[in-house]
Amino acid sequence: MLTVTRLTSRNVLEIANVNQLYDSAFPAHEKRSYQGRQSILSHGDYYLYYFSDNGIFIGFIGSWRVDDFFYIEHLAVSSALRGQGYGQKVIQLFAKQVNNIILEIDPVIDEISQKRLRFYLHCGFKQNEYAHIHPSYHPEFKPHQLEILSYPIKINPQIYQRFNQKLINVVMQPSLL
Repeated sequence: MLTVTRLTSRNVLEIANVNQLYDSAFPAHEKRSYQGRQSILSHGDYYLYYFSDNGIFIGFIGSWRVDDFFYIEHLAVSSALRGQGYGQKVIQLFAKQVNNIILEIDPVIDEISQKRLRFYLHCGFKQNEYAHIHPSYHPEFKPHQLEILSYPIKINPQIYQRFNQKLINVVMQPSLL
């Protein structure tokens, strides 16, 4: 049975599993430093969720509370378990926990990005038409354009603005990167 646990800095073994998956699942321009990952664990608006199935680590979601929404900053499923429906199950279980979700995806320019968009649309996400630029995690990388998806409804301009301000002023605060 798929279960979810909110992690704190005391969950040393689970955080080690998350860090190993995090390091392999995301390119350098989409990653926080190890120290940044440790720092955000004590931030009151950060929620790190650990998903397991009968004791087997499935994946994680790193998210931030933004008013009545949760922004998924990072989501990964173990590469050995991809293609078995766990991605959709993880999102469904997360959605039951938090109700409203915002996430970013790369612009749809190739087959991989089209497949990712189809996956999220199949999970009930809605596309939002905002000109969105994600700040850089590291000075050697430039900010980059991403598309905004939300669940279960599209977000209005006021919610988008609050999300974007939180992203710029809190989530991407240099001391947390």
